Amino acid sequence: MEPGALLRAAREAAGISLRVMAERTYYGKTYLALIETGRRPVPGGVVTAYERVLGADLGRLTAAARRPASVDSAALSEVAVMLAAMRRIEDAAGAVTVLPAVRGIANMTEGFVREGSTDRAAAASLASEVTQYRGWLEHAIGADTTARRTLGAAVALAEESRDPDRLAHSLGFLGYVTVSTGDYSEVLALSDAALAVTDAHPLIRAYGRMRRAELLAAHGAKREAEHALVLADAAAEEADDNEPSASMYWWSPGFGAVQRGGVLSMLGHTAAAVEEASRGLASMPSEHRGTDWLASALRRVDPDMGDRAKA
Repeated sequence: MEPGALLRAAREAAGISLRVMAERTYYGKTYLALIETGRRPVPGGVVTAYERVLGADLGRLTAAARRPASVDSAALSEVAVMLAAMRRIEDAAGAVTVLPAVRGIANMTEGFVREGSTDRAAAASLASEVTQYRGWLEHAIGADTTARRTLGAAVALAEESRDPDRLAHSLGFLGYVTVSTGDYSEVLALSDAALAVTDAHPLIRAYGRMRRAELLAAHGAKREAEHALVLADAAAEEADDNEPSASMYWWSPGFGAVQRGGVLSMLGHTAAAVEEASRGLASMPSEHRGTDWLASALRRVDPDMGDRAKA
């Protein structure tokens, strides 16, 4: 990721327009646009001005972008903060708004791993998380072939990091997107692989169990799906007291209920599905209610429920 593009990604992650940045830094809007698009070099004074406005150590990140091998834990933390901000913007404005910046951040973090960061395992874990998010955004805009390729890269990075949470999570997301191919044997194999990861976070495992029940129900394997739902309920109860990891920012008990409602709907228990999903929706955090991903989950319960997420 070029230093100018990094400044743009940091600005967008903070939800600040180029016009407002120009006003707050006392630089011209056109001049800043040339810097952010790589048509002018990045002066130290501009980096300092962006740091003042954004409250971030962009000098460390621009140095990391130029010399990936020098990346340390502090630089990785700065990238993680940017990623969290991108997720909040996506929830409010949609996937297409943040995808270009996330692609740039993904390329940068993959460069940290490829070119030998000083904390390689941590860099690989972060790169897997960012790349997984990129794949999710590509799926959200309908680019599933690209998304599967991206999520395959996220799995490879997770394997390199030896982080069980990242591996289970990325395998699960790859399976989620692979559904669009109609190859349920591959999808279920990915589900098996995710559930086979030992020491993964209990909530990731619970989500994976419920997702497997959903896959079996969608495939018409009713008896197997009902058994998988029993296992998913047990896993959810066991995981109930655990806090979600940072990468499961979208998780809440209410979303778990919506997901379970989707399984019940596919099993033909429509009334019970709508009731459970409605209870879950009522308990969800307000910042999750208007998101596209929640609307998609609700439509799996009942086509008419998608609009209720934004009510």
